[in-house]
Amino acid sequence: MLKTITPSSPILKKYIECFYFYTGESNSKFSYLAFPHYHTGLSFFKGALIQRQPWRVDISESTRTDINLEILGKYTCPVLINYTGTLKEISIVFKPLGLNRFFRENYQSMAPQFSQELVNETWNNFGKNLLFEEGDLSHIESFLLSQCIENSAFMQLEESLLILANINDETSIAEIALKLGYHPKTFQRHFKKHIGCSPVEYRRICRFRNSITSKLNADQLKTLTEITYESGYFDQSYFIKEFRKLTNHNPKRFFKVANQVDGDKLVWEII
Repeated sequence: MLKTITPSSPILKKYIECFYFYTGESNSKFSYLAFPHYHTGLSFFKGALIQRQPWRVDISESTRTDINLEILGKYTCPVLINYTGTLKEISIVFKPLGLNRFFRENYQSMAPQFSQELVNETWNNFGKNLLFEEGDLSHIESFLLSQCIENSAFMQLEESLLILANINDETSIAEIALKLGYHPKTFQRHFKKHIGCSPVEYRRICRFRNSITSKLNADQLKTLTEITYESGYFDQSYFIKEFRKLTNHNPKRFFKVANQVDGDKLVWEII
């Protein structure tokens, strides 16, 4: 039904976390909650009708033969994804700033909403040649390498992402901006343009994802107090408050319902 694969190309490994392939059978249903992430998903769909409601995407079997190209924007609350019937998906999960290496448009202009269709002639034409099988992978990697753009303009943004992802670094957003040679307001605009959210929101998401990694990948059982401070939260009450905003669950409940899909590359709540 669903399988994740890591890129084989060393270049692509720098920018892509994984690919995943989904195949839905006739009359099948599959639903999950996706939680805020610093990664970005871009998917090709075959035989699908895609409908959106607030914080919900319904993907159902269709007689249409064209290819849908969908891209996720940044979001800070759970998004419900429903699959129904026979359809196929190939998704590319990009690391932070990874997607920006393959498009000339900025991320915010491509994905201003939590979910939307991406209209891009080059990518849409490429999608028409996909068989939606694992055998497509080498073809996909070759295409991505042909579209890869090395851009030195992202060096400062990459440095800011490292600072914001460091749970032990409390440097303020204004201080980060000045360190990188930006006026704080200019930095905020530049960051949102290419990352899709504000630096404050990005830091929130990083702490949240770090807490998930700390808990799910730990060799020994960890208490919520340990996870709270390991993940850079001020105290446990703040940790719980943030979890409720980002997952609709308190931490204890979240870790009971969270599912690691095909290893730990994807963490969803499968419904």
